[in-house]
Amino acid sequence: MIRRNRERWLTSLGAVLLAVPSLRALETEAWQFRQTLRVEQPGLIKLALPPATLGAARPNLEDLRLLDPRGSEVPYTLTQPAPTAPPTTRAPAGFQASLAGEFTQLLIETGLAGPLVGVTLATPSPSFLKGAQVELSQDGERWEKLPTGATLFRQFGAEQLRLELPGRPAARLRVTIDDRRTRAIPFTGALLHAGGREAPTEETRPLEVRVLRRDEYAGETVLTVDLGGANVTLARLAVATSEPLLARPVTLAVREFREEAAVERTLGAGTIWRVAGEGVPSTSSLEIPVGVTVPAQEMLVRVTNGDSPPLALEQITARQSPRWLVFHAAVAGDFALLTGNAQAASPRYDVAALAAALRATPPSALVPGPVTRQPGYRATAPLGGRFPRGSALDPAPWSGRRTVQLATAGVQQLDLDLGILTHSQPGLADLRLLKDGLQVPYLLERPPLARAVAIEFHAEPVPKRPQVSRWRCLLPRAGSPILRLTLVSPTPLFQRDLRLYERVTDARRGEVTERTLATATWSHRPDQAASLTLSLSARPQGSVLLLETDNGDNPPIELASVQAAYPVARMLFAAEADANGGTPELTLCFGNPKAAAPRYDLALIAPQILVAEKSVARLASEGPPAPTSWTQRLWASGGAARWIFWVSLAAVVGGLLLVVAKLLPKPPSNR
Repeated sequence: MIRRNRERWLTSLGAVLLAVPSLRALETEAWQFRQTLRVEQPGLIKLALPPATLGAARPNLEDLRLLDPRGSEVPYTLTQPAPTAPPTTRAPAGFQASLAGEFTQLLIETGLAGPLVGVTLATPSPSFLKGAQVELSQDGERWEKLPTGATLFRQFGAEQLRLELPGRPAARLRVTIDDRRTRAIPFTGALLHAGGREAPTEETRPLEVRVLRRDEYAGETVLTVDLGGANVTLARLAVATSEPLLARPVTLAVREFREEAAVERTLGAGTIWRVAGEGVPSTSSLEIPVGVTVPAQEMLVRVTNGDSPPLALEQITARQSPRWLVFHAAVAGDFALLTGNAQAASPRYDVAALAAALRATPPSALVPGPVTRQPGYRATAPLGGRFPRGSALDPAPWSGRRTVQLATAGVQQLDLDLGILTHSQPGLADLRLLKDGLQVPYLLERPPLARAVAIEFHAEPVPKRPQVSRWRCLLPRAGSPILRLTLVSPTPLFQRDLRLYERVTDARRGEVTERTLATATWSHRPDQAASLTLSLSARPQGSVLLLETDNGDNPPIELASVQAAYPVARMLFAAEADANGGTPELTLCFGNPKAAAPRYDLALIAPQILVAEKSVARLASEGPPAPTSWTQRLWASGGAARWIFWVSLAAVVGGLLLVVAKLLPKPPSNR
């Protein structure tokens, strides 16, 4: 009966839409893109807009137009699934933890009458892996055990402390933690997740994603994935890996242009994990819930590896919350979707008032054809013409130059190496790209990533303090912008206070002082990872860092490796082919402490540059820039302060001798 009434209601609604006349013919020359939609039979049609359509249109679909086979505009409305309602989080009315033999038992009095979908436990323990069993009760006497066990853990920067509940009321919860194989840990509280509504699987659709790049950084794997179009509402993202044990934090981000620089904006975060062990059920969670609209076609998936090796990721899958297009097709034939008009105002159709009622319309299997260029389109795409050029520049004040080699013309991405980062200003304001004496405009991108480089080190004895261990760490270049050092030791058991410092020379007095860059306490047990990360408080000035610790009455510790991390920075720019159709060579200038940051008109099309397909430009292999004058070589060698001191002292002594000579009486004349 209900299904029959629903069909009658939809038929009546279709009759209402049929009564809405088609609009007049549309001037299509202002729309860039066109998609063909073949309708086999007339009627009420509901179809999901594919990512390609969402990416070709403006973010809010103001420029979307639908034409019938005669070229007349067809009224439509847009609908989306009912929004999800996140569960409310509340503290329980009572919480009690106790030890029961080889188990820890948590009794939780909910104090809630509504359905419960989960409970998150709180513990200060830094590292553990436990199996858990959950039971529900209304009166505290009869308990219902959930059919499957759960896993609780906190390891390697990831944690899983939430226990899923069946979504029905429960006055009391009893959580039993298995302590038979590892020592018991304290639990200090809980948070209840009540009510809420998650989007059912049938309200989402599979989203085809493609991995464009995989980059390995210091402790992180960054995947650049193509969603097929911008403005896709991503419901969830999942990874497929054969790794038997893992626990990795995952962050989803997009690249945006903000305040004259390209930055990353975080869209969502979560943890993927798979655990198994004796007494612990084999469970996994390889999915990240998102629930946001991604404003770009490319999205970054950042997997934090810490000290673990990178994951073997076989596949990435995703699901989207679709945007539904609902309209009435009066005739069968080839309809057309038009997108890509930056000046079009949002249409105002009478059928828009029926959007909520049309949400229950069953979807059709129609899929629009590929996005093609609209014949007769009059405007020029932002990246379709010649890119803006900068003004002329005299490179004489810039001490460093590197040749930039391009594989193809078009939008380029150039990663800056440690040499350029070292010899440039801290904010990289002195970077300039030149071609035939003219500047090539660029965007500067500084993502929150770092690259790793091995550091040469050796022990340095301290004769007057034999209980002290000191290591001399040699940086690749003097003044390298090092963010942190990661130390690895094979010594199984120790606890030491470490200090990282460098010796610097005062420019005025010529005195040598110690400048502390980092301090930390390194505690290591055999069951822990034998590594320590020291975050530097300032940028080193020289090329030698000293690491020191007092062993007291203990034997010295050993170092197996020292690794430095420096920030990632890249330039985004566009290069046109030369007159012969080849790729030109550009010159990157750097090393001008007085240069101000450039401002280019390229920033006006920054969103298009960020999402455009990019070629990887490379720096030619050249040595570090040599100073161009004897004064620059003097300052670069670090001896300028000593020369100034001795020259000043000689001048003072010479002046005093001259004064004394004038005060002495003249010798008598021999006449």
